[in-house]
Amino acid sequence: MHRRLRISHRIHARLPMLEIPLSDADWARVESLFPVPAPSRGRPRRSDRDILNAILWLQLRKEKWHRLPATFPPQQTCYLRYIGWKRTGILKQVNEILMVGEFEL
Repeated sequence: MHRRLRISHRIHARLPMLEIPLSDADWARVESLFPVPAPSRGRPRRSDRDILNAILWLQLRKEKWHRLPATFPPQQTCYLRYIGWKRTGILKQVNEILMVGEFEL
């Protein structure tokens, strides 16, 4: 499990602090946005929650992909999911619900 980090960076003064990894309450607010993956063979799929935690960590800290800590899923896995979620508008909806700022990495 990841250590819990409190991110004090706020885009607007009225925004609450967001914890990484996401609290159960925050995850419950956005979980329904993510499509249920089709069953597949091979390596198990990384959880959407773990990937979102990595993306939010990068976004809130304004870090580059290569600086993603090893405690998160692999960088390439996170990046590919980020691209897909951005393309489909999922990250925009997450941003609106959690109010954490724009998703430009």
